[in-house]
Amino acid sequence: MKKEIKKFLSKLLPSGYFKERIKLVIYRIGKAKNVDFDVIKNEDDKIVFKTTYNDLSFYTIEGLYTIVADFDYYQHFYKVKDGDFVIDAGANVGNIALLFSKNVGEKGMVFCFEPDQYNIDFLKESFSLNPYLPKNWKVYDLLLWNENTQLDFQEAGTVGSSAVWFSDQANLVKKEAVTIDSWSQLQHLERLDFIKMDIEGAEIEALEGCVEIIEKFKPNFAIASYHIVNNEPTYIKLEQFFEKIGYPYKTITFRGNEIITFAGPTIQK
Repeated sequence: MKKEIKKFLSKLLPSGYFKERIKLVIYRIGKAKNVDFDVIKNEDDKIVFKTTYNDLSFYTIEGLYTIVADFDYYQHFYKVKDGDFVIDAGANVGNIALLFSKNVGEKGMVFCFEPDQYNIDFLKESFSLNPYLPKNWKVYDLLLWNENTQLDFQEAGTVGSSAVWFSDQANLVKKEAVTIDSWSQLQHLERLDFIKMDIEGAEIEALEGCVEIIEKFKPNFAIASYHIVNNEPTYIKLEQFFEKIGYPYKTITFRGNEIITFAGPTIQK
């Protein structure tokens, strides 16, 4: 019903601020108690979306009405907290990275891995809308893989960007790929608490490249594992990987089709 109302309004109403205010009313209906939304115009007269989640507020260039549920999903077992060091692999336009930045505070860090330049530009713009955030985040234009190499990458400018599958419609570019193990050595990391990963089917290769990190820091993972690679959902290989190294894991399906594989010390099987 809500989808039909949205389609009707999109055809009926002109684009712009008034239309966004109408959408806001609809999305506020039935929202979770720990969430609120707003639409404002900033000093440049540009439409900006405000999301409040568990009393934390931040601003983005797009409405997070359907995305905010992911905040709970990815933190189902481990809640990112003050002082944490976090990897957001597949940061996209930075919506979840903004939340992590708020949570880790001045003593923590959020490392955003996002190889799609379109997404990087929007990610940086979203962070610029939140000038009071501590400078506790960095963006890396890198792919995560099981070796340091150069890979073909489909730069689609959407969540469909991938180094695993390709289409004729997307821009194919060469990108630098690194292992988390080698990257962490260059960064001289002394801790790593949480890794969120949604990298369009390359999750198993990324895991193969962070065995040393797992042994050293024992981070908690939340990995989007609904992708299909070689006609098989990726959660199967992820579970096999964690089983082989004796690392606690559990796969949960949210919302019918949002499959996330969790791993780490906080997992209770």
